[in-house]
Amino acid sequence: MTELIRRTARAAALAALLPCFSTPAARAAGSNGPPPPPPEAISACSGKAAADACQLSLGGRSEEGTCAAFPDGILACRPARPPPHGAPPEAVEACAGMAEGETCAVTLGGNTLDGTCDRGPDGAGELACRPDQMPPPPAR
Repeated sequence: MTELIRRTARAAALAALLPCFSTPAARAAGSNGPPPPPPEAISACSGKAAADACQLSLGGRSEEGTCAAFPDGILACRPARPPPHGAPPEAVEACAGMAEGETCAVTLGGNTLDGTCDRGPDGAGELACRPDQMPPPPAR
């Protein structure tokens, strides 16, 4: 019985020490916390201090922001306004001058995809090229 108590105490002590050995990379790879900032956000604050102004370019968009220290100590550019939701600009441009339901082609990530001009799941979004490989939007 005393051996069981000793083993339980050792296991509890080891479990209490495990967070001490966690690294930022390990937390980013398998944690429930937020993902680390993208490399572009980190580069935008290179040589700057927290609260300095920064310019972040992601996905063809440029945003003004402020350098902020993240919990793991990384300094990265936090956009002044959250990133927009919706179709990528390339998908919107692919349907310029077209009507909903027309066929289109859009280049995303270096791949040209055939698709259909669509206004999104609620039918109220911007007209944009939805690649055929994507699942159809929910019924309206």
